[in-house]
Amino acid sequence: MIHRPKSIAALLSALLLSAVMPAAAIQAADPTPLDTNILVNSGFETAGSGGSIPGWTVEGDVHVETFGTRAWPYPAYGKKWGGGKRYLACNKQSGLVRQTVDFVRGDRPYTIRARLQTDFGGVIGHKVRVWIRATGSGPDKSAENTKALDVTYHYKVDVAGIGLPAGTERIEVLVELMPRPGASKCKIVADTVKLVLFRA
Repeated sequence: MIHRPKSIAALLSALLLSAVMPAAAIQAADPTPLDTNILVNSGFETAGSGGSIPGWTVEGDVHVETFGTRAWPYPAYGKKWGGGKRYLACNKQSGLVRQTVDFVRGDRPYTIRARLQTDFGGVIGHKVRVWIRATGSGPDKSAENTKALDVTYHYKVDVAGIGLPAGTERIEVLVELMPRPGASKCKIVADTVKLVLFRA
């Protein structure tokens, strides 16, 4: 009887602390979801200001455009390919965007692979490069793939993937748009970028 009030007080105190704990702290222990695109603003739908692209670090000569700004890509591509209203474009020179996301493995015992994909299109000879890297307390691991357009004004897909080593805490991705050698303008665009984790 004497100790019961203290036990109840301790229980109430614990419940109160859990109620006011920030949601981010609770969710931090949740494993990163599989089979889901985990990038922020992956379709470049959220427009920034002053050349910024929310969710992405911008380097070089790239920016976000709206379908209908130029003759191609046609607005119908945004609907057909799930590209929304905007896409990543370049001006005269190459440029890139990069993003880093946190990764929590949880207690899953199996191997997890990460797959980076982007839809891109433009004029023959112009290129896109995708790059992915896993970092953390274990060994770094990375992969990249550069693909040149072999057809004009049609979407293609560029992909790079890796198995995530033990100790992975972050996944960094990069998409670079590159003009054809000797071209006066960079005529290539990238639409939705996807970073998906799945069980190997």
